[in-house]
Amino acid sequence: MRYLQTWAVLFLGSSLLACSPGLNWRDVRPAQSPLLALFPCKPDAAERNLPLGDQEVLVKMLVCEADGALFTLASTDVKSASKLAETLELWRKATLTQMKAGASNVTPFALKGALALPQASKVVAKGNKPDGSALTVHSAWFAVGTTVFQAAVYFSRESVGASGAVAETYFSGLRLQ
Repeated sequence: MRYLQTWAVLFLGSSLLACSPGLNWRDVRPAQSPLLALFPCKPDAAERNLPLGDQEVLVKMLVCEADGALFTLASTDVKSASKLAETLELWRKATLTQMKAGASNVTPFALKGALALPQASKVVAKGNKPDGSALTVHSAWFAVGTTVFQAAVYFSRESVGASGAVAETYFSGLRLQ
């Protein structure tokens, strides 16, 4: 019984951290997308070219910063189902290389309604920003149709275990409609 009480207290505590006053969660739909995302702040839209392997792809992004974390949702249409697996893998490697990530925890990521590809993954990694300061990322890559998505939460500082709970709230808010 004591064991269950301890877990209940830990679960409640992490849930409360994910609902901190600095996080004002709201549903956001990227333009012309079947994906609905739960953001803790009003995101700005941006576009940029991302080098992946021997090509560059146009990436559309939604980005916002709240409570010391940067929340991103990025997508690119690869126009061909044959490019999905390679793009998922290259994007994951590019993200981890850019932040000079050490060992990372990679697990499969399955979003209901997304394509069941072995390269769809979720990663927790520690690395560095360009200025050398510490950075932790919780990121997931998945595909819908011919569009590849990356959802990520970047933490500049670890806030007593809150990062995992906040990231899980963000990822659990991703849904296809």
